[in-house]
Amino acid sequence: MKLMVTFDREGVLEANIANAILKSGVPVNVERAQIDGDDGWTLLDVADDKAEKFIAALRHPGVTVRIQKDAVSHNITECVDCGLCISICQKQVFSFNDSWQLQVNSERCVLCGRCVMYCPQRALTLQQ
Repeated sequence: MKLMVTFDREGVLEANIANAILKSGVPVNVERAQIDGDDGWTLLDVADDKAEKFIAALRHPGVTVRIQKDAVSHNITECVDCGLCISICQKQVFSFNDSWQLQVNSERCVLCGRCVMYCPQRALTLQQ
């Protein structure tokens, strides 16, 4: 399960993710992070059956957690199924089905934004 963890000024000042790992005993994979001195966010991958325990351990002032679903949005009316996103994406979010129509597995997305930047039809958007 992907978790979007956002930090305000107070949340950035402490090692909240490390503390939650130690407190819960749940390993996590940090897929992407953008933190500066005042705020930031981190995209984490946590085993589905352990996510609730980890989220409970992560609760702290200045920290907001939400389940990340549908990370990338695909506008099928704008898409021409060119496949450029398939070649750009390193996480294999995109593929063709048997009818050569673009399929999106947004659970694999790490919010890098490369697909959005390179889509010639502007048919992709990120949901952060």
